[in-house]
Amino acid sequence: MGKYFLQNSEVPEPDAANEWFAYAGNHGIDIPRAISIWEDAATANGDESRRIVGNAGISIDPDLS
Repeated sequence: MGKYFLQNSEVPEPDAANEWFAYAGNHGIDIPRAISIWEDAATANGDESRRIVGNAGISIDPDLS
């Protein structure tokens, strides 16, 4: 399982997800797309999705093991 950070403080994944979905809703990202971005951001190849999630002040350190 990866690590999730909100404004550089580690938080549980559900807290980070709640922040992401609130941000996405306020920025015109529909729920299916927001889910796709969130899930991709936690993968090894999710650099672009992590960049997008980062716009919400969230960083994800995926577990690459």
